[in-house]
Amino acid sequence: MQWISEHSLTLGFIAVYLLLLAYHAWHGSRRVNSLSDYLVAGRNLGGWLVALSFYATFMSTNTFIGAAGKSYDVGMVWCIGIVVYVGLCCVSWFLVAPRFVPLTREYGSLTVADFLGHRYGSLLLRRVAAVIIVFASIIYLVAIYKGSALALTGMLDLRYEVAVVVIFLVVTAYTLAGGFQSVVLTDAVQGTLMVLGAVGMAVALLIRGGGLGSMLETIQAKDPALLSWSGNMPILTILGLSLAVGLKYLVEPRQLSRFYGLRNKSALRQASIIAPLLILLTYICLLPAGALAHSVLPDTISDSDEVIPALLARAQLFGPVLSSLFLLVLLSAAMSSLDSVLLVAASAIDHDLVAPHRPDEDPRGVRWTRAWVVVVSVASALVAVSPFASDIMSLTSLSGSVYGACFLPALVLGLFLKRARVAAALASSISGLVAVVGWFIARKIGYVELHEVYVGLLVGLGVYLLVMMCEKNEDTGTGRAEYVLPDESRGKG
Repeated sequence: MQWISEHSLTLGFIAVYLLLLAYHAWHGSRRVNSLSDYLVAGRNLGGWLVALSFYATFMSTNTFIGAAGKSYDVGMVWCIGIVVYVGLCCVSWFLVAPRFVPLTREYGSLTVADFLGHRYGSLLLRRVAAVIIVFASIIYLVAIYKGSALALTGMLDLRYEVAVVVIFLVVTAYTLAGGFQSVVLTDAVQGTLMVLGAVGMAVALLIRGGGLGSMLETIQAKDPALLSWSGNMPILTILGLSLAVGLKYLVEPRQLSRFYGLRNKSALRQASIIAPLLILLTYICLLPAGALAHSVLPDTISDSDEVIPALLARAQLFGPVLSSLFLLVLLSAAMSSLDSVLLVAASAIDHDLVAPHRPDEDPRGVRWTRAWVVVVSVASALVAVSPFASDIMSLTSLSGSVYGACFLPALVLGLFLKRARVAAALASSISGLVAVVGWFIARKIGYVELHEVYVGLLVGLGVYLLVMMCEKNEDTGTGRAEYVLPDESRGKG
């Protein structure tokens, strides 16, 4: 009872938030009549909704806890990642989406793996892509579970393991019920909370530190390297980490799944403006937070993942009401990514790996996808409480490196090639995966220093282009598609 009394305000906000999740889950479940409804909401969503969902899905606790806190160790040079993130986001919306969305409709695809299978005319490639997606998804899910559990632990004084179980129960139940429809509806609310939370934290941090000038003077006196271009991490490594994360805009299934839901060309144009602006604003507010925290935190923190929780709890950056609201921001960041990745991984297992020939209208598709949601969520939560759970940024960048090395050649280059070769796609996907995982292990044990994203991209792209050049110059039937998104006057797609 004492614990409830001490945290009554926070628990009250969480209760209201959970009621909202329950309503959206109920609303979404009423619209699930087929696998298409469950995975892409019938392709009938507006631009604002998709943009907020795209933003909220990417801005997980990995951003609010991992990326924001990382500059505590690295310094202000960590902020060069803003250019990488926003630039790749614009490439995703202005280059990839206009080509990708019409093809998904032409092929009738519901997942990235079945898109690749249709694009290259290969069931084997579809299954290989599904295995890669499940592997990378679990890595990323572990990172999100860790970040969200750390946030919940700091605000409610829970044990880490208990926090993981709580997050698991809530997000798994919510994802099971409503599918993509409820996920996107809640993402819109969660995205709004996250933008306000990022701006609010930046303003509160500047006020607590006495203004930017005063904070920079304090940091300069404490550790000049934090304000130096050299920082405490090589720029090449910073760019590698940023690139590994930012590549997800282009090739990660949870981000590309948002494109599937767009209603028409007007919605695409609207979302392509809104999403990059929201991401730019958020990263400007968050990435310097860790470095600036040196001016307000009296104690040294050994793990950068604990910097933001420390600002909220020990430095009391906000008052009790705003601190409780900011916990909702962190929970929103976690759930907006967890539910999306769970759907992606579960659909890859059932729709692409186990039963690729099952019709989308078959009700078993929804039932089995929901079952796999539980399996994937349990596996990820168990790893998150094990000693194998690494730091958040390492896990996040590893996941992004896998997607970049495996899918950037086959998916992005393959969108614009008139003669897309399945041998090139298969070879680049498998070799890219082996290169990234092998190099990551070598870097962790100290044999190499270069980030695995560079090696993975070099191997994946190099193998793809090499096999393409060696293949005979024959048309495989995957040339330019004639299908276009419907105009507003023609109704939904």
